[in-house]
Amino acid sequence: MSIYKRGRVWWLYVVTPHGGPRVRRSTGERERARAQRIHDELKAALWKRKRGRSLHAALDAWVADQVGPDVYRVAILKKKIEDQDIGDIDPHALSKLIPASSVGTYLRYRTILRAAGVLGLPNKKPPKGRIRWLTAEEWDDLREALPDHQRPMAELAIATGLRQANIFRLEWKQVDFARKKAWIHADQAKGGEPIGIALNKDAIRVLKAQQKRTGGGRWVFVGKGGEDPPTEIKTAWKRACKAVGLEDFTWHDLRHTWASWHLMNGTELGVLKELGGWKDLRMVMRYAHLAKSHVDDFAGNAKPYQPRHISRHTKKLSA
Repeated sequence: MSIYKRGRVWWLYVVTPHGGPRVRRSTGERERARAQRIHDELKAALWKRKRGRSLHAALDAWVADQVGPDVYRVAILKKKIEDQDIGDIDPHALSKLIPASSVGTYLRYRTILRAAGVLGLPNKKPPKGRIRWLTAEEWDDLREALPDHQRPMAELAIATGLRQANIFRLEWKQVDFARKKAWIHADQAKGGEPIGIALNKDAIRVLKAQQKRTGGGRWVFVGKGGEDPPTEIKTAWKRACKAVGLEDFTWHDLRHTWASWHLMNGTELGVLKELGGWKDLRMVMRYAHLAKSHVDDFAGNAKPYQPRHISRHTKKLSA
């Protein structure tokens, strides 16, 4: 049977010709129609797949036409996942090797692997959870707990709202101290459009200190080797968060903190959209509940109502 049920979930079983792989796994679906579609897509892909093509070669072929953060993501994938024949890949086992600390990052890596020919990777849905942001005290504690090589990057993130990839790949030629501006090129931006970054006094302080530290080479921040930019932050970051009692706090939550602080201090939603480089105002609306609203001043009206034309004396006479 090509699909069958275990408990409430449908499983699939696919056999490919000429000694190809046999795949037996859960579809993760409770509806038969969706499970059948997953089965059919996987079967078609397996029958078309040619053996003898390595994963790393497929990634290299795909990334040859790419620019921006995906180039560095491919480098990380090749570092974390051993080369193997695409025809022999177990998608569920491979998914556990994807170096992702958030659902969004996992989905981006999944898209890259699918484009390179790896199909059947499990999907994940981004959780509709709370926006995680730091209080001033929490930020002070985390800042002190971070190692010296990570602290300036975190300080720049909290001062500008820049995404991790943009901080990692920031070059000195993208920084203008005279105008107090930095910019992200279109091919580096998530939205595909250039972004101008206003540098406040904290950002200027961090960048000038970093310039003295690195000697003003190409990159604003460099990895442990001292020449190339950093590619990932993992162990030291988790250790610092654990030390100060921050659970499930990711690097991207620094951007959430930056946006939350802006709104709580009076920045308008439209202005925040421009500062953060969002293309759609709907992306900013998730922070809207933190902003002071025109209805806030009316919160005190929830009290017993007394008509003004009726006094207590009048009530007693009528009784």
